[in-house]
Amino acid sequence: MIKIALLDPHPVVHKGFKAFFRKSERIRVINTFFRAKDLYPFLEKRSIDALILEMELVEDSAFEIIKTIKEKHSKTSIIIYTGLPQKIYGISFLKAGAAGYLPKKVSKKVLIEAIYKVVGNGYHITSNFANDIGNNLSFSKPKNLYRALSPRESEVFKMLIEGKRNFEISSSLNLNPKTINTYKTRLMRKLDVENPIDLFQQAKNYNLV
Repeated sequence: MIKIALLDPHPVVHKGFKAFFRKSERIRVINTFFRAKDLYPFLEKRSIDALILEMELVEDSAFEIIKTIKEKHSKTSIIIYTGLPQKIYGISFLKAGAAGYLPKKVSKKVLIEAIYKVVGNGYHITSNFANDIGNNLSFSKPKNLYRALSPRESEVFKMLIEGKRNFEISSSLNLNPKTINTYKTRLMRKLDVENPIDLFQQAKNYNLV
């Protein structure tokens, strides 16, 4: 029996997730969580094979969660399960240690296949995303540049285009404001924009906001 857990801030997702796997003979939902601070104590007592993780969290950093789990519970595979575009964020999460990245619009069959694959020490991404990774021509120049962002830069980028200010990002990520400025400067250089306004406009052009 494959044991999985969900970390997602949306109650409706929890309800649907439990209902979907209720009759499964091979996959069991051990628990679902809204916050990392509830997940961590649970993992100290119970092991799971895979964590299904939403990257848009209210109080937590998905990258920090991946880092913590890979350090303390290395046998647990992580699948990012989100509505945010994989072309922009997928590479960064795979670099950070996730074993899969799936948009929430995928079919139930694809989700099950992904769980089987990552638990078997593999990786799972959608075929469209695999084609994009292997074929740079499928990206225009700006979109291709997003793949160069580090996991932390991607996280800061996401918060910047949400309109958050430096001190808010600093507080959310528990980092020094000067460190946030450094990430901000690096990511704007990589994305070939000169200021936050251009950054926001570029993101808007690609339907990221």
